[in-house]
Amino acid sequence: MMKRFCLFLLLSLAAPLAMAHPHAWMDLQTRFLIDDKQQLTALDLIWHFDDFYSANIIEDMKQKKEPLAQQYQDFAKQSVEFMASENWLTHLKMNGKDLTFSPPTAYRTEKQQYHLVLHFVLPLKEPVVVKGNTFSLSIYDSTYYVEMLHHRLSAISFSDNASKLCSARLETPKPPDDLSAYAASLDVTQQSDKGLGTLFAEKVIVTCHP
Repeated sequence: MMKRFCLFLLLSLAAPLAMAHPHAWMDLQTRFLIDDKQQLTALDLIWHFDDFYSANIIEDMKQKKEPLAQQYQDFAKQSVEFMASENWLTHLKMNGKDLTFSPPTAYRTEKQQYHLVLHFVLPLKEPVVVKGNTFSLSIYDSTYYVEMLHHRLSAISFSDNASKLCSARLETPKPPDDLSAYAASLDVTQQSDKGLGTLFAEKVIVTCHP
């Protein structure tokens, strides 16, 4: 099961019906965790796997003897540990400067209808004051094998105490036509160079009032 997920994140899991990049999809939800000192301390992330990939992972789980609840927790733990080398596919800047994360300490997986959902909290190495600052968040697979989007502004939220302090907007990706055609030309056996995904990455822009 974990091998299948590793392949998924390494952008090499075969999907026979997929004929162009992306080959898999994730719907995202992000909550900015801001403490009483008006400091951003972490991101609370929820990733919804598409039905096809969920079915593959769940089928692997069914072949094992361990209870599903245990497998779900193992899946979450192994997922966040594996993604550490890819910075958890999460890129956050404050006023144009990169912010760094510590490994997640809270994570879990659940099944919602036909798909799996991965929850994890990604703490900042150092909390930062949000007041008067602007943040840019992009969550993406650098080779664009997996499309990762929030889709709607309501998928972005803040801690209750900061709901009036900060506001968010979504910037949808607008890749050049030639790169869109290139991505569409890649079949399931091919990988793009790293960096293609940045051109298809959505941006969440968060502005916090002075």
